[in-house]
Amino acid sequence: MVKPTKRTGVFAKARCRSWFLTIREQRLAIQRHLRRHPSLHTLWAEALMDGFEGGIEVTLRETLLSLRVFPKTCPYTFEQVLAPTFLCDPTGDWDGTC
Repeated sequence: MVKPTKRTGVFAKARCRSWFLTIREQRLAIQRHLRRHPSLHTLWAEALMDGFEGGIEVTLRETLLSLRVFPKTCPYTFEQVLAPTFLCDPTGDWDGTC
């Protein structure tokens, strides 16, 4: 899931580790599926958009953000989404910040 978020204050600190670990887990799962099923590469654009739309729905439920603040299409490329340092860098020590 590509979850667009806008986090501030205490809420951000409490949720940040979970958010970071979810991104890491999902990236690994996607990479594993692509290795096992190379034909899935042809569906990446559709899957990215589906995930982005699903992420917006989750974010709308969990925040006070308005639908109009989100772009109509995913502003990220598939390569960006899978890059280990995109949004949160999982290579560094976890210090509770994103």
